[in-house]
Amino acid sequence: MDGLVLISPGSVCFSVGTFHIYFYGIVMALAIFVGILIANNLSNNLEKSERDIFIDLAPLLVVSGLIGARFWYCLVNFKEYIYLPLSILNLRTGGLSIHGAILGGFVALLLYAKYRKLNLLSLSDYAVVGLSFGQAIGRWGNFFNNEAFGLPYDGFIKLYIPYVSRPVLLKEYEYFHPAFLYESMLDFLLGMLLLIMVKRLKNRKHGLVTLVYLALYSALRFFIELIRVDSNLYFFNLPFPAIVSLLVFGVSVFFIIFRLTKLNN
Repeated sequence: MDGLVLISPGSVCFSVGTFHIYFYGIVMALAIFVGILIANNLSNNLEKSERDIFIDLAPLLVVSGLIGARFWYCLVNFKEYIYLPLSILNLRTGGLSIHGAILGGFVALLLYAKYRKLNLLSLSDYAVVGLSFGQAIGRWGNFFNNEAFGLPYDGFIKLYIPYVSRPVLLKEYEYFHPAFLYESMLDFLLGMLLLIMVKRLKNRKHGLVTLVYLALYSALRFFIELIRVDSNLYFFNLPFPAIVSLLVFGVSVFFIIFRLTKLNN
């Protein structure tokens, strides 16, 4: 079937001697930079008493987010690391979880807000806008690593996966759903929606943008997980990330309703 075929050029961007520079690292660095820049610009425009909050926060946010992302990924994929624990420290070839990154980033926001005596929910509203756009970029790191793809698919837009990167039970298939692309596009649209919300609300409803992000991202991630084939941990025949997404969606919707009801009373 004719269509657009996406083919990764490989994980290595260039090499200096025997030291390889990976596309994944470059993409993630760009994603972090763009995300922090967007959040910082929002805070500068809407927090007149504070300037460059997220520039100051960036080192703590990056370190905490990366630790959380790596810890969560290794926890979910513990079978890959139980016999090679030192490989947990190797971030250069991938292996980060967005759920862990969100948790780690929130811890950083909490500590920073408490130290600077700032409104935590206001900070998180700015942060999730930058996070959404950062995720849209970061998902392309999966493309270069030939990971985070979906079920076999030979439709209009398909992803070619090399034989060595295919799951054992799907070796005979060449083309798969580009799940990373689906999520990247949806993350971008989510970021646009959150950006509009932040500008229109202008701090009148602290935390609502954060809750909408958690609900909508969890919903889209749940459905993306249903077509992905790379999960190593299942409960009730569902990938563990899908279960986490479902739980976060339910809790977020509850608090959205609670918050709107409280504001209207």
